[in-house]
Amino acid sequence: MNALSLMKGKASLREVTEVLQTALPKTRVRPRVSRRTQAERTALSDARMFDAAMQLIVEQGTHATTLKAVGERAGYSRGLASSRFGSKDALFGQLVLHFNTSWTQELANKVGTRGGVQACLAALCAVEDFFSSHSKYMQAMYILWFESISTHNDVRDHLAAYHEIYRSDVAHWVEEGIASGEIDAAVDAECYAFGFCSFIFGTIYQWLVAPSNVDLPKQFEAFRRLTLKTFKID
Repeated sequence: MNALSLMKGKASLREVTEVLQTALPKTRVRPRVSRRTQAERTALSDARMFDAAMQLIVEQGTHATTLKAVGERAGYSRGLASSRFGSKDALFGQLVLHFNTSWTQELANKVGTRGGVQACLAALCAVEDFFSSHSKYMQAMYILWFESISTHNDVRDHLAAYHEIYRSDVAHWVEEGIASGEIDAAVDAECYAFGFCSFIFGTIYQWLVAPSNVDLPKQFEAFRRLTLKTFKID
C-alpha cells in the first residue's frame, strides 16, 4: 500500500511513518508540464472548495454552510460542489479526511521514528506548532467535529475512528518507553493516552469558546511538565 492510499484511510501514525520513511528516498521530481491533467484540475478544485468550506464554517457554522455557497466562495459554479460531493454531509466527510491526511503527514514528520517519551513530547510540539501555523484550519475542523456530536453521520464516524487511532498511537509510545525502562512501569499506557487526547481536545474546545482567555503555550508547557512527572523522569 502506498503512502497516499494509506493516509486517505484510517491508518495509525506508525503505519504512515513507516510508509513515508520507505517512500521518501524514491521520490522524484516530476517534469513540469504546461497544462494540468484532469486529475490535477479536480484536485485543485477540491482543494479550493475545502478551503471555502472551512472559511464558511468559521464564519457561520456548519448548519448555515451550503454546497451552493461553497462552490461560489471557491470561484466555481453554484452546482459544482453539489455535483462533486452530492450532499453537505459527504463534503464534510471528505473535508475531515483531507484534514486528517495533512495532520498525519505533519505529525509523522515531527515524530519520525521516535518512540517512548520523545515521541510523546514530539507529538505535543507538533500539535502546538500546527495549531499556531494553521489556526483557522484547526478552528474550522474542530467546529465541524464538535457540531457533529449530536448527529449520526460520516463526520462523527470518521472522528470516532480517528480518536481510537490517536489513543492507540500514544499508548504504543508509552508501552515502548516502559519496555525500554525510561518510563515508570506503574504508568497505565491506555489511561495516559486518554488523558493526552483529552488535553488536546479539551484545550482546543476552550480556545474555541474564548480564545483570548487561553494561553496555549503556557498550557502545552504545563502538560509537558506533567508528562515528565507522570513518567517519573527528572
